[in-house]
Amino acid sequence: TSRLLARPAWRTPRRGHASAARCVDASPKDAKRAAAAARRMEADAKTTAAELEARRASAESASPSPRALRNLTRLSAYATHGDSIKGFFEPGLLRLYLELDAVHESRGVRGALVEIGVFHGKSFMPLALLRQPGERCVAIDCFEDQSANTDRSGEGDAVAFRKNVDATMRACCDGGCDAREDWLAVLETDSRLLADDASPLRAAAGSPVRLFSIDGCHTAEATAADLRVASNAMHPEGVVVLDDAFNPDWPGVVTGLFDWRRDVLETLAKKTFTANDVSRRGGPNDTLVADGIGVSSGWNDVGLEPFVIGFGKVFLCRPAVRDAYFARFKRVDEERGDAFGAGARKTAEFMRRPCAVFRHGWISTFHGNE
Repeated sequence: TSRLLARPAWRTPRRGHASAARCVDASPKDAKRAAAAARRMEADAKTTAAELEARRASAESASPSPRALRNLTRLSAYATHGDSIKGFFEPGLLRLYLELDAVHESRGVRGALVEIGVFHGKSFMPLALLRQPGERCVAIDCFEDQSANTDRSGEGDAVAFRKNVDATMRACCDGGCDAREDWLAVLETDSRLLADDASPLRAAAGSPVRLFSIDGCHTAEATAADLRVASNAMHPEGVVVLDDAFNPDWPGVVTGLFDWRRDVLETLAKKTFTANDVSRRGGPNDTLVADGIGVSSGWNDVGLEPFVIGFGKVFLCRPAVRDAYFARFKRVDEERGDAFGAGARKTAEFMRRPCAVFRHGWISTFHGNE
């Protein structure tokens, strides 16, 4: 299921187009707060663009890998270009994606890049720009089939999406991108169907998925189904990026995350023990156990655990690599005073795992419920 969000670009709303102005019960104070938020959002986008451009310039003299330099160049350009695409995407996420791809390069992780709920492509484009030669990108959205849009959050546009892909590649790739027919697959479907039959996704991706963005329907049932799809398709060291897990307007997301986790643990228990043998014991994974034997080994193969919270997203990966990702993202750069310039504020536990916590983002804070 796609979350089809008719939402503003990251620098909008402006005066006269503030989200508060679209609210029937808006007060003058609401309008002033929305206008202030709009200015901050635009400033965030400009700051991100400037920081990435500065990093790109300094990286040229530091002999980075060709891949790292190319990513910096492309995402620096997208920090400005992305403002022209309808949708929601916190520009600060670009810095997290750069670090994530650097981890993948260092660990030799290759695979597809996928998003559920692409709308017009605003949050899909960074994935496409991070694609390496031989990798494929898959966009999953119900688009015209609004019967699958169960939370009625807007309508995607397949034509606009493809136009935005072409325009972004021209603007951000400096002529270095292949024709989209060579690397892009679009699945116009209810993503919940892929939980029962993943063959269309496997065929489209061509390999396990190293980066899977979930921004689809935000009901609990749909979120749990999308997490099943992502978990089943993942590279062993891949990452799932779940949108709006802490947005109070979409409580179905965090509910779906915990529903999915419970279902996985219970399925593992049923496969390992008889129903009469199973009990629940609180622990790092809230493990279902019998006779002192847990299901943690199965959870390591199919589970997802968080390591980053920020900019309206939660980043999750397999338990076996969670600590490595967390260590990388919590690392403090002594010169800059924050984690690789991405603004990590602190660490905190979520799902009984320590996470690097970044800023929530002004879009999420002020406009996530519009």
